[in-house]
Amino acid sequence: MDKTEELLSAVNGQLHELLGDHREFKRETLGRLDNLEHDVKNIPDARRAAVCAFISIASGIIALAGMLGLKLGGSV
Repeated sequence: MDKTEELLSAVNGQLHELLGDHREFKRETLGRLDNLEHDVKNIPDARRAAVCAFISIASGIIALAGMLGLKLGGSV
């Protein structure tokens, strides 16, 4: 094998390696975009869940305060 063939073989190998890296990068990027799209579509659900969690925590605190004999609001 002469030097030209060796050089072409090395360039060909590097090209295939770059193509593989490019495909992997593309696959990872598309996967991340899918995840972002899913997250954006589910923002209303996440917001609703956060509001429900806040209401649940607030009711738990109010119930605990009531058990301890504390009155929140209302007349004395």
